[in-house]
Amino acid sequence: MWGIELFRFNYVHCGLKSAKNTAMLNISAAVGLMRRLPTDFFMTHMTNRGSDAMHISQLFVFLCVACCQLSPPVVAQQGYSLQVEVLTQPLPGVGRHTQQWARVFQEMGRRARFRGGRNGEKSRLEHTGVQGRNAVKAVGILQTDGSLVFLDRKFVTTNLKPVEEWLKRLELYGAAGPPNESPTWGLSEEQYTNVLKQLSQSVETPLNVRTPMTLIDSLDLPSGFQVTFTDAGRQRAFSKTTIARTTDRYKGLSKGSVLAVALTQFGLGFRPKSRPGGGVRIEVDAGTESDNMFPVGWKNTAPITTVAPGLAKSVTVDLEGGEMDALIQVIAERLEVPYFYSHFALLSNGTDVSTLKYARKPDRLSLFRLMDIIGKKHDLGLSLRTDEAGHLFLWVTTAAEHNAFRKRF
Repeated sequence: MWGIELFRFNYVHCGLKSAKNTAMLNISAAVGLMRRLPTDFFMTHMTNRGSDAMHISQLFVFLCVACCQLSPPVVAQQGYSLQVEVLTQPLPGVGRHTQQWARVFQEMGRRARFRGGRNGEKSRLEHTGVQGRNAVKAVGILQTDGSLVFLDRKFVTTNLKPVEEWLKRLELYGAAGPPNESPTWGLSEEQYTNVLKQLSQSVETPLNVRTPMTLIDSLDLPSGFQVTFTDAGRQRAFSKTTIARTTDRYKGLSKGSVLAVALTQFGLGFRPKSRPGGGVRIEVDAGTESDNMFPVGWKNTAPITTVAPGLAKSVTVDLEGGEMDALIQVIAERLEVPYFYSHFALLSNGTDVSTLKYARKPDRLSLFRLMDIIGKKHDLGLSLRTDEAGHLFLWVTTAAEHNAFRKRF
């Protein structure tokens, strides 16, 4: 029945609710997929009669829809008009270096404006587009040694390939950079704010978390969101998890953080990206915190002991030899927050929390200190995260994932 379940998911999220849309199915692609199935698959099923024959026809329809939903979308690239400015300093040798770089830009077929920098003016990238016109300005500083610096990038006239590649990158993606590397995934400020607002809606019903598809189906994302899978995400979409099929543990938390938490159980994450013509595309991909996914919660803007004063309170810890899972549950209860494990990352790191024991002698510790001790002892990362609506939850993952999150935020 896995084919039927995924068929339902794809039917809903492809928007195949009219005869007009169904005509767009790529039948030849589905046939190609069926041809790549093992021969014994058909030998086994085609020798049976009745319901099995029906399953084959349903599988064919499912593969058709899967081609529509899971194939990587074609996204039109928007070009940017590029303006380059170089700030100079009234120092010996600058005139010669200016001439060298002016010749470099001319040979590249580009124009650069050289001018004296104002007091305190710094290198920067700016989005300067107006009235729907995409434009980016790159302001660099000419150094006394002849190098040209744009933010953290340093270029020299003896190696011009990196310069040209970077300028082409700016013309293609603008100041934000490629969507997969951008902190806002290529969204404009208005789009980014709107996405966070929509993903701050609370989860009101139990979720079916058996597969990424049933999860997204039961999460009931905003109607303007289209869900797609990358090739890597599609390959990992059928991996097994240790979590229950249906759970109400996520109720009350926001949909953005819940989607991020639940997808990590499969080694997946997502990035919200803009769609040509408007709307938002939720791109599900294989990856971790280091791959610039939508984060599993956010760092609170206020001091964490202010939003969770219980962290600073000392408690008597007399659990030597006790189970780590039970201790983490106690910490969450004391803080009055839900807690979740990053099962895929932990198990991939060789860590099964259910087998860990607390080994310290009885002591009186703050919960903050206790979390730090547990993390350092067992290569874990325990941290309080905040969802898009401001609700706290305790996230337990690997130390590497925890450090990657801290590096981002």
